[in-house]
Amino acid sequence: MLATELEKKLAFDLRASWQVRVVEATNGPMRKVLLSVIAHTYEAAGVDAILTLLDPSFDGRLSLPGLSTAAKINKTGAIVADVIDRSGLIHKDEVIFINETQMRDAFRGLADRVKLNDADRTEFFKVVQRWVVADRRLDPNFDPRDPDAKRLVH
Repeated sequence: MLATELEKKLAFDLRASWQVRVVEATNGPMRKVLLSVIAHTYEAAGVDAILTLLDPSFDGRLSLPGLSTAAKINKTGAIVADVIDRSGLIHKDEVIFINETQMRDAFRGLADRVKLNDADRTEFFKVVQRWVVADRRLDPNFDPRDPDAKRLVH
């Protein structure tokens, strides 16, 4: 009896978290993006428990289609990730957002719609920022003093 009450309290507390609130406020592709963002950030903390509550279709595995990697910024500035389709095939570097502005606006609009407080909003955007793990626009050998140097790698 005591364990059941404790489980109910933990579930209630988790449902009140910003993580659950933002996922519940979305559907379709944006929900899959948010699940990837949260899974990438909290994988070391045992992501199975939070994903179980976040995705009602979770039955030991995430429903497909879904994202299989964290995001990267490609050479054109698009936000991309690997996507697993319904048949289980992986599509490399599918465009998730056309550019950083579109991504920022999508997450900002979601935070506004859910009415995140300042602390939750700050944590939310830090998590989103950590989800973008690479920026392929920058040339690591770029030397601004070299007149022939190019900012983009081709």
